[in-house]
Amino acid sequence: MATFRCVVSGTVITFTQQHDIDAMRGHEGYVRLDETDEKVGEIRTDTAFAPPQRRPGRPRKIQHV
Repeated sequence: MATFRCVVSGTVITFTQQHDIDAMRGHEGYVRLDETDEKVGEIRTDTAFAPPQRRPGRPRKIQHV
């Protein structure tokens, strides 16, 4: 049995089948939690998400007096 954590969302998944565990070892988006040689608290900083940029809307109407 092996437990993996998603690097982006933090979701924890547990696998019991050996072929699932082998497939997840090669996946870069998940970190295995129950191995001691990997850093458990490591957080990736190269995938920082920026908020979406707002597009400029219609300009304000100017009232002529």
